[in-house]
Amino acid sequence: MNKIILKTVTTVVLVGTLSTAAVADETQFGLGVGVAGQNSATLRGSISLENNMRVEPYFGFSYQDKNPNTNNSQTTLNVGSALEMMKPINSVLNAYYGGFAGIQNYDDGTTNSSGTIFNFGPVAGVEYALNQQFTLGAEMKFNFGFGNETVLGTSSSVLLRYYF
Repeated sequence: MNKIILKTVTTVVLVGTLSTAAVADETQFGLGVGVAGQNSATLRGSISLENNMRVEPYFGFSYQDKNPNTNNSQTTLNVGSALEMMKPINSVLNAYYGGFAGIQNYDDGTTNSSGTIFNFGPVAGVEYALNQQFTLGAEMKFNFGFGNETVLGTSSSVLLRYYF
């Protein structure tokens, strides 16, 4: 588990550093939290680029309580980044669409159910500006994953972002 955390933190720092290196002088930065269920949270960075584009590196964590059949809990860490095109609808509402890629590590304490999945797919969402700094949004992803398991499915989340 310690190797998973080290790999995840290293990737987050690397993605954030590389993303920031390519940014123009008047870039808008943001931080956010996404919630995709009772035991799942994702921390996000948001770096606005030119031409209504943004890069959004993320780090996520989820925990599922013990399964009554196996008596094991599952922990999942994921890290990656999305590239999104922004489409202003009006002065307070933006739609966005793009794609994401990431790595997910999962472990339930047994050798049979732990591994790595490489995820990618399209992403779309909307965000409502509560004021100049805060936005509230909803997002939908379609996940294609391969690795120790094959994944095909959707996920959704509610997001709160703060822009500097």
